[in-house]
Amino acid sequence: MSTFFIDDIEVCFPFPQAYPEQIEYMTQLKLSLDAGGPCVLEMPSGTGKTVLFVSLILAYMSQRKNACPLIYCTRTIPKMNPWY
Repeated sequence: MSTFFIDDIEVCFPFPQAYPEQIEYMTQLKLSLDAGGPCVLEMPSGTGKTVLFVSLILAYMSQRKNACPLIYCTRTIPKMNPWY
């Protein structure tokens, strides 16, 4: 586990370190959260999207008591491939 700051938000990351690209995406996501606007970030498969989004958003919500609620939607592989 590692801890680092994205601006003034202390983020607990469940791996020894975050890749520079992950930190850049977290920085952009935080800017969007601060602005109160929508955010669309695109990353390739296997780049750690889920872990970086969850790490930053949980840190943001815990340190900003007036943060809006989080609605997290995803499609999983079993949902995309019919099982019948």
